[in-house]
Amino acid sequence: MEELTTARCKNCSTEIEGDYCHFCGQRYHDHKESFGELVYEFASDFLHFDSRFFKTVLPLIFLPGKLTKSYNEGRQRSQFHPIRLYLFSSFVYFFLFFTFTNLHESENADKQSDLALKQDTIQVAGNKSDKVISAANADSVSDKTQAKQSAISALHIDTVPFTPGKDSSRRFGLDFHSSDARLDSMLAYKISPEQYKASQQTLSKEKRDGFLRRIVTIRILKMNIEGAKNQEEFLNKLAEVFLHNIPKMLFFLLPVFALLLKLLYIRHKQFYYVDHAILSLHYFSLIFLLLIVSQYILDAIFGISTFTALATLWIFLYLLLAMKKLYGQSWKKTIVKYFLLGLMFLFTVMFTLLANLAFTAFMV
Repeated sequence: MEELTTARCKNCSTEIEGDYCHFCGQRYHDHKESFGELVYEFASDFLHFDSRFFKTVLPLIFLPGKLTKSYNEGRQRSQFHPIRLYLFSSFVYFFLFFTFTNLHESENADKQSDLALKQDTIQVAGNKSDKVISAANADSVSDKTQAKQSAISALHIDTVPFTPGKDSSRRFGLDFHSSDARLDSMLAYKISPEQYKASQQTLSKEKRDGFLRRIVTIRILKMNIEGAKNQEEFLNKLAEVFLHNIPKMLFFLLPVFALLLKLLYIRHKQFYYVDHAILSLHYFSLIFLLLIVSQYILDAIFGISTFTALATLWIFLYLLLAMKKLYGQSWKKTIVKYFLLGLMFLFTVMFTLLANLAFTAFMV
């Protein structure tokens, strides 16, 4: 005992009493660690991790608000850390989502149905097809000539002259209303960005598009050309980038969700922003865990979508019960704030989706 009392931790050099360092928590050994002790340390750490995980997940799913309230009251050591729980559940869910979601399957099915429809149309046309094709070819020559002329003329439509002071919004090209028809015409005739930039050089300085409008127009024309060259590949890439941005979008929505809770309960000074953030972390983790179990385990085993529907229903009901449990207000006030939270968060999600779509379109 005297040796243990004067012993020092080999990790932080702190004097320790007993088998563990009170400063860093490392177990004290006065000898070289054996292989059996190494296996024991691993097993104890793993079982400790496993028990904490299930002690956290089970009340999280079945006891709305209890886990959050317990954490905010200081009982934290026995729980799985909320941030680690969110990162773990979101990683597993999106790994399964991107593994089992194939965007090409639906596109191949649509392509096959379109091909079958075209074959049926050719068979029904029969002998009339030659006459139709010859007539269409005769018309297409004149149509292409007119389209080319219209496209060229669309590039050289004079813009409204710039008047200093009166039309200051056009100085930087922020006004698109006066050129919507010209932009639609350029899109219809597949004008390239190079053709557009060349046409702008032929115009006088007063008649050229503004700086910002030129940038946006060039990007729109580029997207239009890329879509025309290989529409399937472009839309595929667009959808893929959009979906891969969703985890980042949710990571942005999580603190916003906590902020909305803070605004709804701003008069309750005992609740800090971090208290609302813990509820947000637990709630988003619950969503991922329920979807993992219902969508990728139970529904996959039984071949139905009933469990996912029940999980979705529980997700909506869970938040109401968790708010009632955590904040302790009457049912009337809790229900009103629940719907206000849902409405505000819906607008936030819609705005974030639009921002994600716009960002994706300009980055692809």
